[in-house]
Parts: sequence; C-alpha cells; structure tokens
Amino acid sequence: MKTINKIIALTLIIFSLTLTSCNDDDNTPPQNTHDDAYGDVLVKRMEMMGNTKYKLIFFAGGIDVVAAESKVILPYNITLADGSETNEFTLEEFWAGANSLRNMSAPMMMMKPAAGAFTFSLKFTEGYVKTITDTLEDTMVENNPGVTITYAPGDTSMTVSWNEVPNADLYCVKITDLDILAKKPLFKVGKIETTQTSLTINFDGGNGWMRPMSDLVSGTNFWVSVAAKKVESGTVISGASKDFQLSTCSKTQFTY
Repeated sequence: MKTINKIIALTLIIFSLTLTSCNDDDNTPPQNTHDDAYGDVLVKRMEMMGNTKYKLIFFAGGIDVVAAESKVILPYNITLADGSETNEFTLEEFWAGANSLRNMSAPMMMMKPAAGAFTFSLKFTEGYVKTITDTLEDTMVENNPGVTITYAPGDTSMTVSWNEVPNADLYCVKITDLDILAKKPLFKVGKIETTQTSLTINFDGGNGWMRPMSDLVSGTNFWVSVAAKKVESGTVISGASKDFQLSTCSKTQFTY
C-alpha cells in the first residue's frame, strides 16, 4: 500500500511540474517600447530685414509612428494667427517624411518662448503610446550672426561672411528657395567650427550641394542663411538638429 501511495504521489508531482512548465512557456513576444523614438524642441531666432522673431521647432519620430495620433503638449499657451490660443499640436501637421516629424508651421513670436518641459505623446501602429519629455532650457545666444555675400550673377562661386557669435557651438550655412516649406536646401554645410566666419561656395554641384544644379534657375532669387547654434547641455556637438537648444539665424537674398 505504501508503494502504491508513493507512486501516486510521484505521479502527482510530475504532473504538477508538467503543468508549471507549460504555464511558464509563454510565447507572447515582448512589447516593443520603441527605443528609437525621439521628441525634441528648440527655439529658432531669425533676423530678417531688421526684425527679430522667434519660432518653436519640434522634432519627433520613430519607426511606425502614427502622425495623426501623436502630439506635442506645451507647458503654456501660444497665440495662433487667428487670435486663438493652444498648448497642443498634432504632429500630423508637421509631417516631413517617413519616420520623421518636423514643425514647419508654428506661429512666429516677437518674444523668445519661455523655458519649460514639452511632452511628446507618440502613438505607434500596434497601439503602443510612448511619452517623451524634453526640457527647453533658458539659453540665449545674444547676437545674430549677420550675413554678407560677395557674388554677382554669372560668378562661379560665392563668399558668405558673418560675425562671430559668442556662446555659439557651431555655424550652419544654407542656400534655400524663398518658399522653404517641405523643400530641402539646395546647399548646406551644417557643422562649421566657431573659429570660422566665412565660407566659399562653389557652384559646381560638389561639396555641400544637396540638390542638382539645374534647380538653380537663372534670374531666380534664393535665400542665403547663416545660423549660429547652441546644443543642449551635456550633448556632444554632432550637428544633429534634434540636439539643438537654440538657433539664431540671419539671411539675405541673392539673384542667381
């Protein structure tokens, strides 16, 4: 009888272990927390025709992000062109390409936007929502770089010069269309040392050119801009837009 009881007990133990093993065998894949996702805010300061204006720029993205259901929440209200106020923007408004979102339409401001914590709520195709907070620091680059060019229509090169900007981490020089919305620059050199205050641009389609030379139509006006940029505290100076804290820009037009 003891032998039978022992056999029954052993069988129950084995059965119990089998059930436990089956329960532990969970084939549910781990949740994708989208570690590639990012959200960032910076202030752009622009000087045009003697006027200085400011603009909030948002960068956000991630693989399989749903732009229509993602948003950025500001720590304060800002006034829109129609006079209404809001502290929230749907990132769909700023779509600039696959896996990348960029604000191209936030209203201009006459005063520098206040510092604070900006919250990005990013939703992905499988339903996962990731929250990212980026703090806009109270950082100021006091001066605009100014920009002067040496060029006449028909020249094969242009010299762009600017003033040294204290507290800047790098300079960036661009040639763009007058209407820049949803268009990449024709020319860009994005990581110029702060010891440099001029750049020669050769109209040869070589270094720095991002679009074909055929896009430069004779008799057409274009912007030349110089931006002095400050990166976030503790960030390596890489030239990546999402690492900037503030960009102060001067621009002038030229006729090709």
